[in-house]
Amino acid sequence: MVNKETLSLLQRLKHADRPVSGAALAREFGVSRVALWKRFEALRAAGYEVCADRAGYRLEPTDKPLPWEFPGDEGTVFHFDSLASTMDEASRLGLEGLAEGAVVAETQSLGRGRAQRRWESAGGDLLVTLLVRPALPLSFVGALGLEALACLAETLAALYNLNLSLKWPNDLMAGPDKVAGMLVEAFGPSDQPRFYTVGLGLNVHTVPTLDRPAASVASLGRPEADRRAILALWRHKLTAWVREPRPEPARWAALSSPFSPVSVDTFDGNTVSGLPQGFDRGGSLLLRCGDQSIPIRYGEVRRTTGVAI
Repeated sequence: MVNKETLSLLQRLKHADRPVSGAALAREFGVSRVALWKRFEALRAAGYEVCADRAGYRLEPTDKPLPWEFPGDEGTVFHFDSLASTMDEASRLGLEGLAEGAVVAETQSLGRGRAQRRWESAGGDLLVTLLVRPALPLSFVGALGLEALACLAETLAALYNLNLSLKWPNDLMAGPDKVAGMLVEAFGPSDQPRFYTVGLGLNVHTVPTLDRPAASVASLGRPEADRRAILALWRHKLTAWVREPRPEPARWAALSSPFSPVSVDTFDGNTVSGLPQGFDRGGSLLLRCGDQSIPIRYGEVRRTTGVAI
C-alpha cells in the first residue's frame, strides 16, 4: 500500500539527480533499513520500477498514469498493467455506484472501437475510459463524443503545440493519419442515462497497425509526450464540461478537418451522400443533400471516391 511515508520516499527519489544510498535514506527518514526496504517494496507493488546497485537506489523514468501521479484524484484513478477492456471495467464500477473515475491500462486484450473494431496497442499509449455522469439524454451521446475529442485536441495543442482535427464521429486526425479514437457508451434510461463511459485510445509513443494511415504524438515530433500530463488536462477539461454541458456545434466545426463531399454508410444499411455542413447540438452530422440538410446520428464516413476515412 502506498501510504504517506511511502509517497515521501517516492518524491525524494523523483527529485534525486543521482542514486541515493540506502544508509543515507534511512538516516534522512529516521527509519531502519528494514522499514525502508518495505517502502521500496510498496513502490514496486504500486507499479514503480525502483533499481538498486552499489551506487544506491534510483527510480526509473516512466510516464505510467499511476494513481499517485494525480494528487487529489488518486482515489478515482484505477491503473492496470493488463486488462480485457477499460470500458468494461469502467461500466462495472459505474454499475457499482462509483460517481466518476478513470480506468487506465497499459495493454488490453479486448479493447474495442466503433463498429466493434479491435483497438490494438503495442504499449506506451493512453488507453483510458472515463466514467462520467452528465445531465444529458441519450440523444446527446454524439455531443459528448465530439466534446471529448475537442477537449483532447485542445489538450494536445496546449501541451505540445499540435494542430490536430476532429473527424466525425469519433476520430482525432493529423492530416490523413489517425492519432486517436473515441467511443462513448450510455447506461440507463434513454431520457436520462445513469452514466456514460468515454473510452479513449490515443497513440502516444507507438504507431499501431490499422486498416488506415495512423500516427502518434511521438511520431509527430513530440517524443517527450507524457501520458500523465495528457490524461490530467484532458480529464480536467471534459469533467468541467460534463458538470455544465453546453453543446457548441460551431466550436466542434472549427476544430474539424475542412468539409468535403462524403458518403455515409448508416447503421440501418442505407448510404447517404452530400456535403457536411457542421453539426447539430446533439452531435449529429448535418449533411447537405440537394436542398435538404439531413442530420446523421451514426455512420461510417467515406469520401465520395469510396475510400473510408
